Amino acid sequence: MITKRAGIGIGLSAALALAAAPALADGGGAVPATPPGAPPVVAPGAQVVELVLTGAAGDLAAVRTALESQALSAFTLRFRTAPRFDATALFATRAAPGVALSCWIDLSDPRRAALYFTDPVADRFLVRSIELSGRFDELDRESVAQVVELSLRSLREDARSSLDREQARALILHEAAPPEPPAGAPAPAAAAAAAAPRRALELGAFYGVTAHSAEVGLTHGPGVRVALGASWGWHRLAVDARFQYQFQRRYEEPRIGLDLRTMTLRADATWLHAVAPGVTSLDLGARLGAGLDRVDATPRPGSDGAAAFVPAGASASYALVLAAGLVARLPLTRELSLFTELFVDLDPARVRYDLALEQGTETVLARYRFRPGLLLGVEL
Repeated sequence: MITKRAGIGIGLSAALALAAAPALADGGGAVPATPPGAPPVVAPGAQVVELVLTGAAGDLAAVRTALESQALSAFTLRFRTAPRFDATALFATRAAPGVALSCWIDLSDPRRAALYFTDPVADRFLVRSIELSGRFDELDRESVAQVVELSLRSLREDARSSLDREQARALILHEAAPPEPPAGAPAPAAAAAAAAPRRALELGAFYGVTAHSAEVGLTHGPGVRVALGASWGWHRLAVDARFQYQFQRRYEEPRIGLDLRTMTLRADATWLHAVAPGVTSLDLGARLGAGLDRVDATPRPGSDGAAAFVPAGASASYALVLAAGLVARLPLTRELSLFTELFVDLDPARVRYDLALEQGTETVLARYRFRPGLLLGVEL
């Protein structure tokens, strides 16, 4: 296989071959190719070569001009075009009467020219490949023309340098076979399965930690998630409801103490995008939502056991909360996924707990308005 442009050695060989080629009746110039369908004009002693060109129209015109202008004086050229290279036609076609050699020039790949040569009865073959610049510049055209000229002479003069039908068929079919996927890459069937829409209903369980206040620190607890969604391509949009129970936290100062228990309810919309589609792909996205927090506060005596403390029952309060988060989802199996989220809760109205005194009230605990949090869970 010729895998690079024709270099200095090929150029010198071509020059020597041209110097030795028999001159045509018009003084040694290349014989102009005839229009498609017209019989070729055959110079004395020149063999007719049929060239089948495949590729972009501009490239075909350029390579035809290059072939006609090169020193192919030993041959008369007949051109035709084809929409694509057809290996079956290469092996099945017998040359038209008077045609000594045939050549397919496939320029459909801007980076590679594939050339296939055969004798009149399609028994002997040559296969050549030339790397191109991608621009099909002058050097590309000269390389193709020189390889065509040298290969035609080789096939005409030395049958031992060519391939038989079975050798050529094995080589051409190997080149045409799709490349094997790299190790670790998902097979086409796996990629297609990954692209299939996920089921609409999802169930999940998680554990979350949220900042609460300077006095309490963090609150945490388990939760559940129910989602209904739809997928298209590598995207998924879902609406979901979440419930979380946060374990009791105690705040205490000398005058009073508080036992706080929180239950959260959220309604969210989540968007996910598959970063690397596959069974083990990573999905990244965002969540926006809103909901309510129910906080049960039970007063307790302070740390100094003040006698002025009046026992009181638990009271419940509700707070509107806005939520936003960044979501990551990693499938563990076809049915089970791991997900995590970095989020922030916002209280539009400040939530605080006041101590009633004779001279008025005093704030003893105030919840952060912006409360970052993290959760980790699994879903089916």
